Amino acid sequence: MLSSHLGDAALSVGYLMSQLAKSTPVTVMTPFTHTQGNPTRTARNYLQKRNAIKAPTLYNQRRTEDQLALRSIGVTGVHLGLPDALFRPRPADRIPPFVRNLVPETGVMYPTYRWHISKGKLSPHDAKTLSDLEQRLLFTTDDDTVILAPLGITRHVDRVLVHELGKRMARHRTVGYYADQPDAQKLEGDIPAPAGTELLKFEVDQNAKAAFLERHTMHSRATLGRRIPALDEYVFLPTSL
Repeated sequence: MLSSHLGDAALSVGYLMSQLAKSTPVTVMTPFTHTQGNPTRTARNYLQKRNAIKAPTLYNQRRTEDQLALRSIGVTGVHLGLPDALFRPRPADRIPPFVRNLVPETGVMYPTYRWHISKGKLSPHDAKTLSDLEQRLLFTTDDDTVILAPLGITRHVDRVLVHELGKRMARHRTVGYYADQPDAQKLEGDIPAPAGTELLKFEVDQNAKAAFLERHTMHSRATLGRRIPALDEYVFLPTSL
């Protein structure tokens, strides 16, 4: 299971994970789990909304929460340690270090949320990020592994990147997709199935899922508010599976 951020997969397919874990090993691999460097204005706004003073402290708390929540349903969590898009640094270039420190936006791939992170357009600098993740997954999975990747409905660059990672891995492994929640609930009409896949329909025990999401309090509350709504789960598996 690929989860762009800490808690993303829990919101989208938390109940499915809990059921699969009863009969087969389930691992959630989350690439973007850390911070780096001085926060930009966008990153500072993000921290302020979560009543956090320092980014490393917040992300350390989120990583701990994620591990404990996944462990409660028998799922293994693997954090790959890459910086979230809010903090992902550009490779060293001609911009002097003192300028990067003075204007943090000059030192990151995605300087703003509105004009960069939410547009769904990957920075050219993230080509190596994608390639490195593909190689890492190839080394840590085998031919019997089934991977679920996000559809990237929101167009957040991290989710788009992990969706692209899923598409790349489909050349080597069996890959399906899940619809990002809560964004899938906001769509009008059916969610189109990716090419070569079909929708897996199953009933979600919403009470059980809500109880699980309560263990992901920092992420679920920030994303959903104080009340956890019913969140259906949409999974698309290869027709050849």
